[in-house]
Amino acid sequence: MDCIREAENYLRYYRDLKKSVEHADTMIARLTWQTVPKGAGVAQMEATGIHAGRPVNTLNQFYQLQKWQEMRENTLVEVARVDKELDSICEDLGCERYKDVLVMWYVEKLSKEEIAEAIGYSHRQSAYEIRNKAIKKFAVTLFGIEALRAI
Repeated sequence: MDCIREAENYLRYYRDLKKSVEHADTMIARLTWQTVPKGAGVAQMEATGIHAGRPVNTLNQFYQLQKWQEMRENTLVEVARVDKELDSICEDLGCERYKDVLVMWYVEKLSKEEIAEAIGYSHRQSAYEIRNKAIKKFAVTLFGIEALRAI
């Protein structure tokens, strides 16, 4: 496993992960609304049991609802993990810029010149150097010894 690339992917898709939680919330609300009975007129009793006014595959909707809830929860766990690890790389002295550089680089997608200026350096090479150190540290916090061996 290429731990550096995996760590970069977590950061590159961070915003998309958060958007996917919003989308999951929408789908969960929609499916919840669709599966709730719409009053007494919806079902009619027949000799063979209950007959719905319109065909609804309720079991399928419950299954979809469960899957959307699972996806949402799993995504929230990963977003929280990234947040935690980003915060943890800042705990060391001298590393306070690491989180900022990673967020500006991968999440906000700022230019290298903008990043260098934001962290107080005059040229973009400094942004690359700090990013390289920061992404390695981030990868180790995410993947542990496997990332350390790869570095």
